[in-house]
This record gives sequence, structure tokens and C-alpha cells, in this order.
Amino acid sequence: MAGQQHVSGVTGIILAAGLGHRFDPSGQQLKLLAKMDDGRTMVRRVCETALSVLDEVLIVCDVHERILRQELDDLPISFVQAPAAIRGMGVSLKAGIQACSPQYGYVVLLADMPWLRPSSVAAVAQAVQDGAGIVRPVFNGQTGNPVGFGLAWRQPLLALSDEQGARALLQANKDQTLWVPLVDEGILRDVDTPGDLEMSRTSN
Repeated sequence: MAGQQHVSGVTGIILAAGLGHRFDPSGQQLKLLAKMDDGRTMVRRVCETALSVLDEVLIVCDVHERILRQELDDLPISFVQAPAAIRGMGVSLKAGIQACSPQYGYVVLLADMPWLRPSSVAAVAQAVQDGAGIVRPVFNGQTGNPVGFGLAWRQPLLALSDEQGARALLQANKDQTLWVPLVDEGILRDVDTPGDLEMSRTSN
């Protein structure tokens, strides 16, 4: 994106494991390959958003790695396997953390949040580069994603339980969190069902 702020030394970790059963209970359609109103798949839009801001972007996936590679093979993204991701988000997050060695820290994104703006990723990443420990974006008083972590949190992140991911860590360390107010509803919006996509199309 022309004029977009670029932040070096912060790695983007996109969590893309999981089956998305609420999107398609039959398991026939992979949620992340659903098409957005601009013709791009959901996962491609998230990846391109991250790549427009960050030098290094990883995508953590499980049994769908082959399909995601086919969709994203033209993008400079590293694929990280988390075969046991079904146990919980902590598995994916730890796999991503272990797979990189950034200078300043990490920005953790969710692959089913395609309305996130590049400027929001940049704001979180810049705060990490500037030395913040934990960074959380806020829109209209609600906390959203992505979440940033400075390098000092590497070991606590690797010690997380498989099931809960970073939820408990974030709850316990609010006093060490930098809250970044943003004008971006995309930090709150994810896709759980096909209706979430239809609602977006009808509201545009």
C-alpha cells in the first residue's frame, strides 16, 4: 500500500490452524478460503495486510498446510506447522514464537479477521519496536486484535498452556500493557459463519 508505514524487526505471526466448523459444519469448505467482496480469499487479505507493514510474516497452520500453500505460494510468507493445533490456540502461538527470532518482538494476528487495516498492524508493531511489553489495540472501548509482545515475553509465551493460548497471560498483566486507541472496527471483527461475510457485503 502506497505510503504505508513499514516496521522492521517485528515478526507477524498469523494463526491459521483450526477447522472452522462453525463456518461449515460439513467440513467441505475451509473457512479461510472464503472469498471477500474484493475477490481475495480471507487468508490472503490478512497475509497481504501483514506483509504491507512487516518484514517477516509467518503463518501457523495444521492439516490444511498444503491447501494454504497453494493459495499463498506467491507471497513471501513462511509456513510453520502445528500438527497438534487441535488441542488449542496455545499450540499454534508457541509454534510461531519458536520459529522466529525478531529483533524487537511479535505481532500476533488471527487469519479470520480480514477487515483489519494495515495502519492498525503498524500501530501495534511500532509500539513493540518502541519497547512496549504487551500491546493491545482498542476501538470504542473494546479490546481487539492483533496483540503485540516484546521480546521480554518470549519465555512466558512459550510456557503457555496449549488450550488457552495467551488469554490468562493477558488478563494477569494488564498493568504491563500499552493500550493503543485506534479508529478501526476491523480489530474487533472476525468471521465465524457465512453470515458474517454476507453482513459485510450488504453493509458496504
